[in-house]
This record gives sequence, C-alpha cells and structure tokens, in this order.
Amino acid sequence: MGLISGTLLSSNEEILYSIPIMLLIIPALNSLTGDISTVLVSRLTTHLYIGTLSPKIKISERLKEDFYGLLITLLLSLVSLLFLGYLVGVISGIKIINPLLMSFIITLTILLLFFIMFITLFIGAIFLFKRGMDPNNFLIPFVTSLADFLTPLFLILFIIIFI
Repeated sequence: MGLISGTLLSSNEEILYSIPIMLLIIPALNSLTGDISTVLVSRLTTHLYIGTLSPKIKISERLKEDFYGLLITLLLSLVSLLFLGYLVGVISGIKIINPLLMSFIITLTILLLFFIMFITLFIGAIFLFKRGMDPNNFLIPFVTSLADFLTPLFLILFIIIFI
C-alpha cells in the first residue's frame, strides 16, 4: 500500500506543487485518519471481548456512542489542524489559494475517510472476532496502510474536481 501511495503522490506532483499548503497538511491528515481509526479498532476489539458489543453487524447504542465520540474528536482535531496549517502557511509565506475551498476539500476528505474507515473496521472487527482472531493484530496495520493510501487519493481527487 505504501508503494502505491508513494506512486500516487509522485505521479500527481504537479497538482500538489500548485497548492503547496497541501504538501504541508498531507502528513498530518494521514496521521489524524490513522490515529482515529486505530482508536476505533481498539475500542471495537475491547467491546467485543468484554461483551458490550454483540459480534453481529447491527447498530447498537455502544456503537453510536463510539461513532459520535470519535466524530467529535475528529472534527475538533481537524479544526485545530486547519488553524495550525493556515498559521504555519502564513508565517512561512506559503501562498494559500482560496482557504475556504481548501478547508472544504480537507474536511470533505477527512469525513469521507472517517465514514469509510468506520464501516470497514466495524465489519472487519466482527468478521475477525467471529473467526477467533484478534482484530487488533490484523486491522491496525491494515488501517495504517489504508489511511496512507486513501488520504492522498481523495485529496487529489477532490482537488481535481473542485479546482
């Protein structure tokens, strides 16, 4: 996955160089997505082992609580990231083209990734748990690679669509 992600980034250098603030923010977005997803896997696994989450693919109150809690954490982290990214961009003299559009693209990317990761990891955790495997051992490395691939993919895709 890392090789594919690197190839994707290098083949779209022109797009990324045209919007230098994205080069500044991509590592932080990868980290944010990976960190939130890792917390999700850990919470899902813990709930499955202690029995507060049924090993069935269905919506429960516990799942809703985790979803909303992580979504609020993600949004607060995203606001902080956007503020710091903008501040560093201004201080370092990086030209920020249409900050509202850039914020929209970044927010759309992160929210889409969160929903994809939440559904994928929930189903994956249930599937692995039912087969007697520890979801942490499989899903945490998987989610890190997936986040490293999907974050630049969606960013580049949305930049192409909206700019």
